[in-house]
Amino acid sequence: MTDLSVIIVSYNVRAFLEQCLVSVERAKGDMSMDVWVVDNRSVDGSVDMVRERFPWVQVISNEENLGFSKANNQALRVCAGRNVLLLNPDTVVREDTFRKCLSYAHNHPKLGGMGVPMYDGKGKYLPESKRGLPTPWAAFCRMSGLHRIASRSKQFNAYYAGHVGEQETAEVDILSGAFMWMNKVALDEVGLLDEQFFMYGEDIDLSWRLIEGGWENHYFAETSIIHYKGESTKKGSLNYVMVFYRAMLLFAAKHFEGRQARAFSWMIRSAIYGRAALAVIRRGISRWGDLIRVATATMLALTLVMVASHVWLGKSFVWPDAGWQGAGLLAVQLACMWAGGGYRDARAMRGASRHVLSWLVASLVTLATYSLFPESWRFSRAVVLVLLLLHALIHTVVMVRALKRNGNPYHIRRLLVARDDVVDMADLLRRNEGERVRLSMNALWAGKDAPQDLPQLQGVPWVGRLRDVEEAVQIHNIDEVVFSGKDVRTESIVDALPMLGKHGVKCRIAWTDVGDVMSSGGASREAFVAFQRGLHRPEVARSKRVFDVVFAFLVLFTAPAMWATGRIDWVRFSVRVIVGNFTWVSPGNLQMPVQYGLELSEGLPGKAADRKAFTHAQDYHWRKDLSVVADALISRRAIISYGNH
Repeated sequence: MTDLSVIIVSYNVRAFLEQCLVSVERAKGDMSMDVWVVDNRSVDGSVDMVRERFPWVQVISNEENLGFSKANNQALRVCAGRNVLLLNPDTVVREDTFRKCLSYAHNHPKLGGMGVPMYDGKGKYLPESKRGLPTPWAAFCRMSGLHRIASRSKQFNAYYAGHVGEQETAEVDILSGAFMWMNKVALDEVGLLDEQFFMYGEDIDLSWRLIEGGWENHYFAETSIIHYKGESTKKGSLNYVMVFYRAMLLFAAKHFEGRQARAFSWMIRSAIYGRAALAVIRRGISRWGDLIRVATATMLALTLVMVASHVWLGKSFVWPDAGWQGAGLLAVQLACMWAGGGYRDARAMRGASRHVLSWLVASLVTLATYSLFPESWRFSRAVVLVLLLLHALIHTVVMVRALKRNGNPYHIRRLLVARDDVVDMADLLRRNEGERVRLSMNALWAGKDAPQDLPQLQGVPWVGRLRDVEEAVQIHNIDEVVFSGKDVRTESIVDALPMLGKHGVKCRIAWTDVGDVMSSGGASREAFVAFQRGLHRPEVARSKRVFDVVFAFLVLFTAPAMWATGRIDWVRFSVRVIVGNFTWVSPGNLQMPVQYGLELSEGLPGKAADRKAFTHAQDYHWRKDLSVVADALISRRAIISYGNH
């Protein structure tokens, strides 16, 4: 028999699985160990990746998604370890994790199961690292939020074993299936995972069966792991809520009786509907929160202005007609702003120019709408202008706060932690960014003693060593720290996570050999990240359309000058742009069913033309179209309607 069998169930998380297996290989050391990957019919190339890169791993490839319990049991029935570890693919273990856990298990013969402290990719401690039995009272405190009031209380935070400190080794009731170390003898006695549980709840059930069988479960705090948490099933989704709470109902029916079972069942069913409603509300707030804030604040400010002008300036309004007319104009303003991309994915802050352009167009439409009001409806031109200015001011405040809250995606202060891998890391990261991203990068040497001839990278100074990471984060006001997966030990990354989380700094791990940059959001690759401003995205295509219409109106306003200078074709084409499916400038190499007036790369040789067409579609901004039409105006290029592109 081997010392340890590691079992990993995978479902469409190839990049996380690859990173996990690298950490397992490093932690193996001189232990005798067999590793099993059970794949539940992934379609992302996971199986081929494991077989090619990790030939020492045993692979079970299922023809369908069997769920967590059945898949683990497949490997549990054939593995050879005296100890068994169920490990999630979205985890990273330290180099000392297996050795320390094996030593602790050897010294505690009654140990049935063991868990360790887990931190997510942002450095936040995961309270489910240690848990108590989810009795009706414990579950009620968890669902109602009472556990937050007295987080160290055994009575009010029994669900998360609040009486046990984060760094305190102690006995607990329930272990997490993300890292569940078990004695194989104990497992053979109490039975494998209950296959009634498709996903979630099976770890609670097995943990409690170990205790009922006379074994002990321990929370071992002398090592720790990263658990990115829920990458294959997002925790905020309605589907997760339903699956998780149904698992809790199954657990209650299996382990509770009588009044206790009925109370638990009633509470769980109530929680299902409550959490489902909350998930819908959160999704709405997440998508429309900025718009709601701007609308509410602007309407309130407008009302105060109208009341003040009535009281102090003697301006009379016909109430409540003036109120709903003002609200209607605000609705027009907000709707046009949204259509121009001012609120769709507003927190991404795609550049101030988009917001300014959207506001100008929206304001013109709002003024035009007011001018069409019947005479009896026109309560005050001055108030309408104040409305537009208030909207601009409040919109700016809300967007700036969103920018501070989420970070500026176009200006990143980054700290690289590496050795010889630093050049490849910087190259990988730069390829993954849009061409307008401004980077400020510094580097820390990942080894103990830095050599005299450090790798030189233009614009990336070496500012210290790995031990200086906290000071470097504070002094250089760092937004994110990127560790080299090749050069930095996992234990160093895990040790740094709590500090990074405290400072709100994003942590990523770069694997230059495969082109992945891992974080809580998943793997970033050039093929994905570089197209975040691609013309295939609706909000980006909308900004191009807004530019087309605005510029067309400008051409119409200057029609006499255009005619006098021999550019009447520009006037004719501007009408086509406004009323039809036409655009001023070619959309690059993106296949779009539109006709355009100006060829993007006219006059450029083959490769240069291809490159310009590609970058135009890959990372679009309306200023690119503006530069093309400006050049065409200056060079007196004619407008030609090119066929469908």
